[in-house]
Order: sequence, then C-alpha cells, then structure tokens
Amino acid sequence: MGILEVKGLGKDFGGLRVLENISFSLAEGTVTGLIGPNGAGKSTLVNLIAGSDRPTRGEIYFFSRPVHNLASWRIARLGLARTFQITRIFRDLTLRENIRLAAWTIGLRGSRLEAEVDRLLDLTELSDKAGVLCSDLTLPDQKRLQLARALALQPKLLLLDEVMAGLNPVELDKAIALLNRLRLQGITMLVIEHLMKVIMNISDRVIVLHQGQLIADGQPTEVVNMSQVQEAYLGSRYVKHKAEGTGLGGDA
Repeated sequence: MGILEVKGLGKDFGGLRVLENISFSLAEGTVTGLIGPNGAGKSTLVNLIAGSDRPTRGEIYFFSRPVHNLASWRIARLGLARTFQITRIFRDLTLRENIRLAAWTIGLRGSRLEAEVDRLLDLTELSDKAGVLCSDLTLPDQKRLQLARALALQPKLLLLDEVMAGLNPVELDKAIALLNRLRLQGITMLVIEHLMKVIMNISDRVIVLHQGQLIADGQPTEVVNMSQVQEAYLGSRYVKHKAEGTGLGGDA
C-alpha cells in the first residue's frame, strides 16, 4: 500500500459531476505529476485529498488511515502540506514572519524555530527578502514563500498546485532543481503543472485527468506520447495530422 490511496473518488457540485471514479496510489519518496487541460478537475482532486472539501463518493487513505472525512488541519498534522494555485499568504506580515508562523504550528520554539526559518529561507533563496512585507512581494516570490511555508510543516506528502506559474526561464530551472533536491530528501510529492518541461524533469510518474476522469497513468515519456493525452491537450485535429505525418507543431 502506498503513502496515499485514492479509491473510487467522485465529486459533484449540485448537478455537475466534476470527478468520477478516480483511483490511484502514491509510493513513498516519489514525485507524481498531475496534468490535464483547464477544468479537468485537478485542483478539485487536490482539495479533496487535503481536506479542503469532502468527496461525494469514494475514500482517501493516508498512511492506511481514512482521511476523507477529516478536517484539513487534522490531515496537515498527519504530515500533509499543500500550496494553492492562487497564493494564500499573510500580506501584512513579513516573509520571515509567514514562515515562522507555519513552523510554530508544529511546535518549534526559540532557537530551533529561528534555525528552521533560516534553513527554509536559504533553501528557497528568499533570505535577502526575509524582512519584506508580503504585500510587496512579486508573484514568483509569493510562490516560493508558499512552498517554504508548506515545508515548514515538515510534511511527508507535499501537494503543489502550479507552484511554477509566473516564473521566468531562469527561475523555472532553479525551481526544478529545488524540487529535485526535495525528492532526494524523501518527500513524496503530487505536483499539478501545465509546463511539460517541469513534468518531464521532476516526475517519476504522470497521472492525466480529462473531464473529471483519469485517462492515463504511467511513466512521463509513455504518457505524453499517448494519443488520448495529446487529444485532451491539443485536440483530435492535432492527433489526426500527427498520424498522417503532417503535424501541427506544439507539444502535449
């Protein structure tokens, strides 16, 4: 059994079925990319896993413990942390104070607390902005702050929702290197990302959602070459032209 088990998960909002019969497991210490076109249900799936919302059907197990009916703060205390697609930070606090608050919630105090904050500032390359009010941070810095706060919870499983969005090519390469360092530390990750460069560089495995259903699950190179995945991203016209050898350009 994996660190996380998702079994037959489904979610309805009123009469709208957003997710249906989603099942997969995450092996400890691995990085799984979660991809799919806009509206596929990726963020909804992460919200269900993290306890921000409740599934309509199905079950979620974290270290063999059922968590699908637990509050998000209880799941966090079990060792699950996340970031959000739209950054959620305390804008009237400094960057350092945001990270300190997160580390404080797991019981760190005094010199141990400050040492951990320093470590996370260094890890995410934010040390020179530690005293800056978060209302003055750029979007890329806000993204890195969200990651630092999530890491302050010392998670066993990290859910990342488009943490690379808005980064320039240099920042992107640094972020990929950071996630690969986290992998070496044994942190299991589920990463939502639209940039295939990121997915191909960090993932051991890729899961694809389309219209609320899981349509592919496998190794990155295998998945991105599946016609159903390419069709979900680029449309049936692209797949037809590719099969005929004419192509339309772009990637999956």
